[in-house]
Amino acid sequence: MQLRQWTPILVGLTILSACGGGDEASRDRTQSRLDAMEQRLGTLEQRLAAIDKALPAGERLRSDLTALEQRVGAIDAKVTAALEMAKKAPAPAAAPSRAKRDVAPSPARPDAAERRAQLGALMTEYRRRLDEVRRQQQAGTNPMDQMAARRAVREWYIARRRAILAGQPLPD
Repeated sequence: MQLRQWTPILVGLTILSACGGGDEASRDRTQSRLDAMEQRLGTLEQRLAAIDKALPAGERLRSDLTALEQRVGAIDAKVTAALEMAKKAPAPAAAPSRAKRDVAPSPARPDAAERRAQLGALMTEYRRRLDEVRRQQQAGTNPMDQMAARRAVREWYIARRRAILAGQPLPD
């Protein structure tokens, strides 16, 4: 598009240089340069026309991109709002029904920081026990016994992890 602004100036300068006088050979050289420049300018104008025709497709892509950015922004706002709501304390529960009054209340779940600490300690103990099983493997134990020992350690870990996540007392 900027080339269109400079086209008249370039053509004018070329014409001025061609009319500058001189001998016939310099005029022919200048005329051939002028023809070459006009040919190049014609080619550039054709390219610009092709770009102008393709512009609506580019505009459509830009509008699609803008619409997608708006959608992502809306989703981000919803997620942020949901996280803020989750951080706030839950609303007080309605009065328990008569059927619920007879049932013993469930134990309070430990807070997130305490659970993370318990899970970290559990993972450390799990890794220590797996290392112990591996050391037994190096000592030349039966592979079936090793697999059974690893399975037992894994089941121990899963049972304790479930208890921690559910806020229940740890199994023995």
